[in-house]
Amino acid sequence: MKKKVLVLYARYGSGHKSIAEYVASYIKEHNHKCEVKLIDMSDYGNFIGRAGVKIMDFVGKRRTAHIFDFCYELMDHKISTIGHNALAKKSYDNEKLRQVISEFNPDITISTHFYCSNIITYYNKLNLIHSKLFTIITDYRTHECWTKNHKLEDGYIVGNEMVKEELISRGIDGKKVYPFGLPLNINEINNLDSRENILKRYNLNGKKRVYLFFGGSTTGSMYYYDYFKTIAKLDLDVDIIFISGKNEKLKEKCDEYVKDKGITNIKVLGYSHDVLNLMKISDLVISKPGGATVTEAMEMKVPMLLVPGVGGQEKYNARFIAFKKYGLKVRNVRVFKKVLLKIENNYNIVLKMKERLNKLDNNKSVEKINNLINKM
Repeated sequence: MKKKVLVLYARYGSGHKSIAEYVASYIKEHNHKCEVKLIDMSDYGNFIGRAGVKIMDFVGKRRTAHIFDFCYELMDHKISTIGHNALAKKSYDNEKLRQVISEFNPDITISTHFYCSNIITYYNKLNLIHSKLFTIITDYRTHECWTKNHKLEDGYIVGNEMVKEELISRGIDGKKVYPFGLPLNINEINNLDSRENILKRYNLNGKKRVYLFFGGSTTGSMYYYDYFKTIAKLDLDVDIIFISGKNEKLKEKCDEYVKDKGITNIKVLGYSHDVLNLMKISDLVISKPGGATVTEAMEMKVPMLLVPGVGGQEKYNARFIAFKKYGLKVRNVRVFKKVLLKIENNYNIVLKMKERLNKLDNNKSVEKINNLINKM
């Protein structure tokens, strides 16, 4: 009989989804002893659950980072998270979700969001299922929301030893913490195109450095347009690839700006499935410090220039990268311009970051997770 593995996520940011998809895809392909089911718990949310996703979307669009920061820090305490479990149940527990999970009856659950973990511990308590539970903390810092039910969970998969030590300091048994790194799409990494083909695909001659700028953020947000205009006005001797993601409004504005100003060294792309290939030809990644993007850049050994995200956990991701000297972080457009000019005048800043990144071991998180499942 095959071992049943449930991979569960919720759409509070793209990182939870992509990491869940990487894990599920790898196990399906490499572990024929397992039956895998991937579920987006957001699809089963009631009004409260859907409102939570909408609030995160609003934060991304309106860039209310100071509000998110305040809430993030406020909730990082045992007292302020007393109603945390109840909120998860109120938002997502219903007959439809109970049915789909109990019918699958997982032996092991891999969760990439704390609400998902809360639901699984609750269903275990009710004896609806009897599932081992491993939670992947999708950023480079933990939080009380992740660890509230640690006594009811079987393990945590984290980005590095620093996060493990932080969990231990919060009273969690170190034997339950696995510093595997954050999961990546290993198949895609192992099948990257040649540098020559990638350059040709994007009509680049390879004579200039390439800066890859992820500016899409949340659909409808124009927050990064000022950053885009800033780097465009500097007229740097580099090729710039700006990815607007699914934000069609932003792509339209940037395309219009490039056309009106006659700019020839900037290519504006929409949503791309070719991110890792683009990273392969890039000398610098400019992005907000999302956990998934930061992890991909580290694996591809590309130095980072991190612009403000939504606050909260992304603030700590940026601090981690700056602390390890794998990249630089800026707090506003003025500092962004200043740092770009500094790099232009002294490119050794980037080369030294590249040297540190080259010393990192390759990420084998999904392989290690698969091996962990086999041992259960």
